[in-house]
Amino acid sequence: MANNKSTSDKFFEKIPPAFSWFLILFPFWGGFFVPQITAYIVIVFNVYFLYRSASFLVFFLIGYRQLRKSESIDWLNRLMEIDNIDKAINDIKQKMSAIESAVYTPQKDRKNRKTPPRFLQRIAFILERRKAKAFLNEEIERLEKIKSNGTNFDWKELHHVVMIPHWKEPMNVLRDTLENIKNSNYPTKKISIMLGAEARDPEGIEKSKQLQRDFSQHFENVWINSHELTENEIIGKSSNMASAGKTVKAEIEKLGWDMKKTIITSCDADSLLPQDYFANVSYFYVTLKDSTYKYFNSAIMFYANIWKLPFYARVKNSMSSIYNVSKLARQDKFVPFSTYSVSFWMIDQIGYWTPWVTPEDYHLFFKGLFHFPDKVSAVPVFQTIMSDAAEGDTHVDTIKNTYFQERRWSWGVSDDGWLIKQTIKLLLAGKLTIRAAYKVAHVLFDHIIGITMTIVIVIGGNIPLLINQQFAGTVLGDNLPRVSSYMIRLTVYFLIALIMIDSFLLRPKNPDAKKDTVIRKLFRALEWFVLPYAGFLLVILPGIEAHTRLLFGKYLEYYLTKKK
Repeated sequence: MANNKSTSDKFFEKIPPAFSWFLILFPFWGGFFVPQITAYIVIVFNVYFLYRSASFLVFFLIGYRQLRKSESIDWLNRLMEIDNIDKAINDIKQKMSAIESAVYTPQKDRKNRKTPPRFLQRIAFILERRKAKAFLNEEIERLEKIKSNGTNFDWKELHHVVMIPHWKEPMNVLRDTLENIKNSNYPTKKISIMLGAEARDPEGIEKSKQLQRDFSQHFENVWINSHELTENEIIGKSSNMASAGKTVKAEIEKLGWDMKKTIITSCDADSLLPQDYFANVSYFYVTLKDSTYKYFNSAIMFYANIWKLPFYARVKNSMSSIYNVSKLARQDKFVPFSTYSVSFWMIDQIGYWTPWVTPEDYHLFFKGLFHFPDKVSAVPVFQTIMSDAAEGDTHVDTIKNTYFQERRWSWGVSDDGWLIKQTIKLLLAGKLTIRAAYKVAHVLFDHIIGITMTIVIVIGGNIPLLINQQFAGTVLGDNLPRVSSYMIRLTVYFLIALIMIDSFLLRPKNPDAKKDTVIRKLFRALEWFVLPYAGFLLVILPGIEAHTRLLFGKYLEYYLTKKK
């Protein structure tokens, strides 16, 4: 496909990787020619790194709090409340009356030494009653707002289609994904499955047919598509989805479904959707303004096989999971990743998935944003989607698979040239919105800073001094390593906080917890100290390789992440 690109396409796609290498080499040439400017820029990088570490922690805590709040809500019940809002409001008001009339009754169990004093019991009672009343008032306001604004659709008329592209994934992985959907609390007879096989996978169609036989009775429909790669396509999820999406269109046209009442969920073969996912998405879809233009995305957590991984892979994937939670809180720059839901009408309007790109998730989002710049946005769905992290039979296989997976994610930079070109087109046409430009700028910035910041910080405090002895003798040169080192040490406190978060809040319980010893627990805490090395080997290096390949036109082939 690279040969079919125009000269302008190749020019624009080289801008981000060229700028990445400009920053990576900056401490060397900058330290020689403009050492003072270089020193100040290195300090700015250090300050930004400190800010990013602090904001990362803050946004994670905000995202985590919203995650736990959302997971405590019965989303299917919220949908049912819409059917008779007046009754739902009246029921809540009755609960409110019961709480207001409740009278404090002290505990009189004097034999129990753990019974708190009466004044503390009274304070606890008052606080709990106040908290309950505040919650019920919020519920009444929410329902009153829905009653006033109305809903977009009757939720019982919605149809969900889950598209699961697969290529050489083990049968047990696909089966677990479908079993998980089958166990959803949403009516599964309103959920259809599209199994997107690849013609080049000799077992793909047979796997799909077997799953169709096993699960047809549980879902509204189970469809099968076999994608044959054409000349103008590249191997990957996007070309598979483009082919399967057109088959879905043919099927729903036969059934006479309304495209605006059909929600497509792009689901990775190993993504385990939470029980409330479809109810949660449906609630947003019927209540949010312009919901047919929205992309709904949850936090992808690489914890499904976390205890099978070597310690260095556990650390790397724990950080990725924490990062995915923190992204939910940054709605200003939120872009869909991996598994997401969107109206089929939107997919049809923008021409389906582009079959010659690798980053299908955010490419599809920006395709919609450029088409409807005033209405398209991503909506965080505060649910956790469990997914397998890359692993292997040996340490070498695990490192290889993790490296190649991260390189594929970093290959998202290959789409940045298209983003730049489309943004310029919208600008010249007078159709570029500030919000669209802001999101594009954030993606470009994150792709570049993600692989360059650590390198500039680590070497930037010392390289200018080593190659420019005259600058090393100045006050600024003498203080640069100390300032840089001090900033890096400050980030250690945020690392400790992340260790606590991962250990006590996010990471699922070890199934062998009964066999835990003090030594094992100690080693699990100590394993976090390999984060800088694991991050460099399994995140920074594959990112640099992806940028370098793009810069020199060495395009990546799709690499299937091995799952067990």
